[in-house]
Amino acid sequence: MNRKRIILIGLIAVAIGAAYGLKEYMRGHADVEGMEVAHAVDAQQLLADFMADESAATANYVGVKEQAIVVKGLIKGIEKGAGDAADNVLLDSGDDFADVICEFKKGTVPGSWQPGSIVAVKGICTGYLGSEMLPGNVILQRCVAVE
Repeated sequence: MNRKRIILIGLIAVAIGAAYGLKEYMRGHADVEGMEVAHAVDAQQLLADFMADESAATANYVGVKEQAIVVKGLIKGIEKGAGDAADNVLLDSGDDFADVICEFKKGTVPGSWQPGSIVAVKGICTGYLGSEMLPGNVILQRCVAVE
């Protein structure tokens, strides 16, 4: 009788663990629109901060846990993703070799946005893709337009 009880308790524990694991796997990302804004910065300052001290900028803008930032800047270009790939809005960083790349879910870039427009974008900063020798791009993911 004792052995059956231990096996039953073990099976229940495994079932609970499996259910929790499946729930976490299916959870998805937090909605960026509803997230509190941790920082607001313009595109040129964002790139300058990463180029001056990448570690400090990463700690500030990327953070330990996911946080939303608002970046304001001039649209340098809009790239439509192929297939289901994200659409990218490139914000002018003041450097010809670097941009702030804002990734939008396919088809969610406002139709009124054109190169030369000044816009504000809310997204999750995932970091800087540059080196000491060459400037790189700052990446924002899951972006939404800010009115």
